[in-house]
Amino acid sequence: MNTKLLHANNNEQCILFMNGWGCDENLISHLNSNYCDVLVCSDYRDILVPNEIERLFENYSEVHLVAWSFGVYVSNLIYPQYQSLFSQKIAINGTIYPVDNSKGIPPAIFQGTLDHFNESNREKFWLRMCGGKAEYNNFKKNPPLCTIEEQKSELIELQSIIKNHKTNWNLFEQALIGANDLIFVPENQKNAWSKNTQIILKDYPHYCFNRWDSWDEIIQLFRRERS
Repeated sequence: MNTKLLHANNNEQCILFMNGWGCDENLISHLNSNYCDVLVCSDYRDILVPNEIERLFENYSEVHLVAWSFGVYVSNLIYPQYQSLFSQKIAINGTIYPVDNSKGIPPAIFQGTLDHFNESNREKFWLRMCGGKAEYNNFKKNPPLCTIEEQKSELIELQSIIKNHKTNWNLFEQALIGANDLIFVPENQKNAWSKNTQIILKDYPHYCFNRWDSWDEIIQLFRRERS
């Protein structure tokens, strides 16, 4: 797992952002923060908890977990021991059952993405991820810099992890569901969350971070919904 510390301004609060599959910090580089440092985790070919994660709780008064897409599943798998230490536990357009006919991405679609992943199909995937050409054109200003080979090998490893690691717990208190998500379709996301998770429905596609200008907006959105 790769980690990158963004906006390292010795703030008292930190956001731990668990990225989606095949993405890096470039995708969310437009987001700033006045109140939080941000640690981004990407590349799930190795899901051992980095030492940087353990030090977060020593160095910050508050740590907010924000997980997106496949980062939701990975967070739920590897962070249960920190559940009580996170100030907020937020899932965005992902589920703890990432490959599932009714609660995630249908297995046939997942396998088709893996079997036919190439440059052309990556562009089509990103277009669907953004929900249309207008959002995609904005997305392309800061696209992930991962190579095709890196993304495919990560997806292969995620498939193996998911097959061999099932979870029967739920780390997340709040889940944002994008009504226009074409990757984790909204109905499957709704099916995945128990009554103990507050669902926030927004008119967003799967990749929705260009709807915000700062991490502070994201944290405040979920705080308002929680209160």
